[in-house]
Amino acid sequence: MTACFLSPVAYVTMVVFLAMSGWIFLQMVEGNVGTSELLPALLFKVIIFFWLPILVTVITMRLFAEEKRSGTIEALMTAPITETQVVLGKYFGALTFLLIVSVPAVASIFLLAFLSPGIDSVDIGAVLGGCLILFLVSGLCTSVGLFASLMTRNQIIAAICCFSGILLPLLAGHLISLLPVGSVEALEYISATTHVPDFARGSIDTRVIVPYLLGTAFVLFSAVRMLESRRWK
Repeated sequence: MTACFLSPVAYVTMVVFLAMSGWIFLQMVEGNVGTSELLPALLFKVIIFFWLPILVTVITMRLFAEEKRSGTIEALMTAPITETQVVLGKYFGALTFLLIVSVPAVASIFLLAFLSPGIDSVDIGAVLGGCLILFLVSGLCTSVGLFASLMTRNQIIAAICCFSGILLPLLAGHLISLLPVGSVEALEYISATTHVPDFARGSIDTRVIVPYLLGTAFVLFSAVRMLESRRWK
């Protein structure tokens, strides 16, 4: 996490993310005046669907690709730590940085409510539900980005693979109508398009949480095994 803050790319990413997500959120609020759309639902749609793929890609593409390119991966692998510690250290560092960047974006809804006399209050339950789905989606996407960075030494290739892998759970809801009827229910469990509006309205389904956690654990487990395979080459 310290390495993230030592890079100027991190600060540029933070400024661009907060500025653009705040601007798009404000535009969506103005465009939905008079409708029944809740503010938390609009906010988390902006954060997760518009900017999370880009933010995760920028943060994770250097995790292992830069280590391989500069040759520091060899020094890292000879340190007195296990592959699991390396993977989890990079994963939680990137995820923590991602959540720190997201906090001001989530707080913008309270700033908007404070500055707008027409908004009486913000549904705290809906905001907490949105934060939960944001955490789950961020955790899964960060693990995918870490795995993509581990597969190559080229940051551009890692970024393309990461961005493509993240779009699957985010856009899965749009593919439901194109698939056979029997596969629709299974796809809905990994479709953020379906879950984000529900969670951002305060409707939390615990059955949805399990696939995200299992998916994250599986990707991290695969990353550890791939990193262990380097010792035998």
